[in-house]
Amino acid sequence: MTLSIEEISDRLEIQDIYTRYVHAADDRESLDDIFLPNTTFDWTSAGGGKMTYEEAKAGPVFTGKLIPWSFHIYTNARINFLEDRQKAVVKVKAVNPSGLENTQGEPLMFQTHGTYTDQLEKTVDGWRITNRIWHEFTIVGPFQKVNGIPGILESAGKAYNS
Repeated sequence: MTLSIEEISDRLEIQDIYTRYVHAADDRESLDDIFLPNTTFDWTSAGGGKMTYEEAKAGPVFTGKLIPWSFHIYTNARINFLEDRQKAVVKVKAVNPSGLENTQGEPLMFQTHGTYTDQLEKTVDGWRITNRIWHEFTIVGPFQKVNGIPGILESAGKAYNS
């Protein structure tokens, strides 16, 4: 299968959206160049709700008030173009180590595994996600947060000798 330079460019731009998203989401930076204001989110598979990007970005998840520690990892994006490559459906695997405080104020870490099915549209400003559905598979945890490599070794009864 030979791809045109235009399709290669579109695929690279779409891959870049996911790279920019994981960094901006974890750094609590603006996601306005990833989503449209009326992009819809559906987190019902995880017990959440449905909302627009405007609603989500003001809420406790996007602002970090609910889950202050997050580390998004996206991989294996499958891109299917529609309508003369002006729209696309992207299915991407996600692993998200995250954390919040327990009732005693101590860090409580967990990890979610799932898939996003996103609809994208090519706008004058580039590709944007217009609809996002989360398909949750598993959550593992909770885990205690440890102090780096020495902390994990200590919790296992081992010592690091340099």
